[in-house]
Amino acid sequence: MTQDPQRKLDEYGAEEMAIPEWRVIQKVGGDLAKELGASPGQFYNTINDQIADELNIIVVDIMTGRTRWGEEIKNVGPLCASMDARTNESIYGDDCSKCEFRLDSPWSADVAERRKKCCLNYTVLGIDLDHDYLPVMLRAHGISALPARQLITQLKMNRALRGEYFKAVVNVKSVAKDTPYGTAYALHPKITELITDKAKAEELRIESNRLLGAPIPLPEGRPEEEGEPLGFTPTGTPFYSEEERARLMGEEGLAQPAIVTPPVTTLPVAVAGETPKAGKEKGKEPTKVLDLDF
Repeated sequence: MTQDPQRKLDEYGAEEMAIPEWRVIQKVGGDLAKELGASPGQFYNTINDQIADELNIIVVDIMTGRTRWGEEIKNVGPLCASMDARTNESIYGDDCSKCEFRLDSPWSADVAERRKKCCLNYTVLGIDLDHDYLPVMLRAHGISALPARQLITQLKMNRALRGEYFKAVVNVKSVAKDTPYGTAYALHPKITELITDKAKAEELRIESNRLLGAPIPLPEGRPEEEGEPLGFTPTGTPFYSEEERARLMGEEGLAQPAIVTPPVTTLPVAVAGETPKAGKEKGKEPTKVLDLDF
């Protein structure tokens, strides 16, 4: 009996998947998403270019990491990182517990301070209930790190779940936060429903187990810092695009620099044949004659 050819695709597991990532669009960055119609505060899927106002997911796992980017804003990988912050070991084998840049509460520091530190962050691996049960990944850094910890509390302390996290429907929205640098958008996850249908719960349990162990890569570039402006006008107003800069400069009356004409100083010119007379006032120097013969 002849066997059917075997597809390599059928042999691939979670460890060979590129998990789609949903990102919160901030006022800065996300140029491609904004070209596709996304607005700050919405979610953008990095693989299929979908845009959503909110997400409904099943949490498969939540991983803790650390990342240090350095103060310069460049679209490159981090200076240092830890793929599992609980091990206190960096990707270079260094002891994170002795690191001078370690910061365990990034939500309490401003953007400038976080740039200098190696910040705690969370990665949520889940199942997207709104989009055909596709795997999903959310990175919670900066001011979103605290909401990720709060989600851990919701899942761990819910007595009805008893560790069966695949039964919890988690709604994820973004909320606007006022910062010294402008409006920032942070994750806001909340358990909204517990799945009681046994068949659906079993399906989600199987899918959750399939995704466990999926590789979570380091971010390719620094995540868009929440609320960070491109610069400030001379009066201190932040702007987030060149168009906004031009508008603000116009509103502040600074679109064009004022043209100041310096005063013209007229020097006395001697008439031909005349000899200038010395000043009659006491202490006054005689008037100098311009030499016009070149």
